[in-house]
Amino acid sequence: MKLVSDIMTPDPITLTPDSNLQDAEKLMAERQVRHIPVIDPDNRLCGVVTQREFLAEAFRITDKFGAHNLGMYLAKTRIGDCMSTEINRVQPDTPLREAGEKLRSFKKRGCLLVTDDDEHLLGIVTSQDFVALALELLP
Repeated sequence: MKLVSDIMTPDPITLTPDSNLQDAEKLMAERQVRHIPVIDPDNRLCGVVTQREFLAEAFRITDKFGAHNLGMYLAKTRIGDCMSTEINRVQPDTPLREAGEKLRSFKKRGCLLVTDDDEHLLGIVTSQDFVALALELLP
């Protein structure tokens, strides 16, 4: 039986609540990711910033302050103020079928964050990991 640990990305890139949206934009572009876990100094998961949250905040800033001020406000906006705390967590020993069902039921959230019993971040599994697995298993 395949487990989450078989397909997760261990030690994903992270941000802290004091990071800003400009940091998130840069990491998403450089690493070509859409989900960045947010951790505290003890590596405990406290949230996630996704491309969806980033874009919603960027549109809000642009609407309120104008596109010419977007960069300045992205640099001022803390991740902790706009991250999602609605997190879909799994453990590394979770069977993939269970993880897939959980991911599918958690509407509009394309990732599962992998933690231990103490909420320390261990990895991330995205919908793309499941697509890669499906392609691997298809004849």
